[in-house]
Amino acid sequence: MRGILAGWDRLDPALAWLLRINLIALTAATVLLGAAYLLGFKHTAVEIDLAVMVVSLVLMLATPPLSRRFGANAAILGLTLSALLFAVGGTWATPVLSPLTALLTMVPLLVAYPYLSARWVHALMVVAVVGSAAIVALGEWRRMEALDDLWWVNALVIASSLPAGVLVVVFLVRGAYARVQEQSTQLTESRTRIVEVADAARRSLERDLHDGAQQRLLAMSVTIERARKELEAGRQDGATALLGQLAADNREVLVELRELARGIYPPLLTERGLVAALQSTARRSTVPVTLDVADFERPSRQVEAAAYFCILEALTNAAKHAGASEVLVTVRGLPHLSFTVSDNGSGFDRALVEAGGLLGMEARVAAAGGSLRLETAPGRGTTVRGEFPPLDSVG
Repeated sequence: MRGILAGWDRLDPALAWLLRINLIALTAATVLLGAAYLLGFKHTAVEIDLAVMVVSLVLMLATPPLSRRFGANAAILGLTLSALLFAVGGTWATPVLSPLTALLTMVPLLVAYPYLSARWVHALMVVAVVGSAAIVALGEWRRMEALDDLWWVNALVIASSLPAGVLVVVFLVRGAYARVQEQSTQLTESRTRIVEVADAARRSLERDLHDGAQQRLLAMSVTIERARKELEAGRQDGATALLGQLAADNREVLVELRELARGIYPPLLTERGLVAALQSTARRSTVPVTLDVADFERPSRQVEAAAYFCILEALTNAAKHAGASEVLVTVRGLPHLSFTVSDNGSGFDRALVEAGGLLGMEARVAAAGGSLRLETAPGRGTTVRGEFPPLDSVG
């Protein structure tokens, strides 16, 4: 069974957990009703409910393979079809179940809200409103034709189906509450990280300006003063040489400031996108960089910037700290944007290294809805992996 459901492992853990709870509840209800049928409680309503449960199970079991390719969309579509089928079949066979079955038409919407795009959520809202109204109407129509003397049929179906339905709703509410608490905790942590990252970025910018452009400008001031004294002394050749040196120093300062500005936010990233910006960065890198890009679709600006600056930080670390002789950068655009930066450097022990740069990378990726993993050990190089949600689920 674990192999069959492996496709759900790629989904958000909370969503995969809810799908498994639904599958367990539906399986338990099917087994109970099937056992009652085999024990002699045979009736058309029981047969209809049993058939509906079996088909609903099949629909649910068909979603894990599809989830590998289409993600949460496939899983929730399967859940929606299963819930609608169960609601219609259950109401047809046992009209007194209509309050429960009408509630089940809303379950896919409640499950899907954190995971799907606005367009999908709006579609499920229509399903919930129209579906619940149709189920209630069907229940009232069927109730007029139901036979009152077969009370045991209703009791049997309710006893086997109601606990499973209630269990799904209870765990759904519990999961929603847990997500709210988790998001609140993450928000508090992210605020702390943002302050820490902003402070680290300001210190880094101040250090780069102090160690680079500021020192060069001070040196140029000294050279200007020397050139002035040469001119006052009438030594034209000496003054000319110093002015030539000033011109060269000025060009170097301009180049350094452009590089610094490009590190803050490169114009190429805005104008031509992530791939062009990475190609430019790879050409200027002091360590040879191999760039492997496939199935690329330009993402949103926020995702693009997060991916670029994380890759840039990883390349900077490989050049400055890892002693790497080569770096491989892999970017994939489908089914969602992901990247990997691997170097053959010395690696490090995370417990012994200040996490300022890594905190900044994690904060950027998390703000864009993605996740970041770091794989490293002394003597084994470093690999940074980033993943972002699919385009149709962003926002």
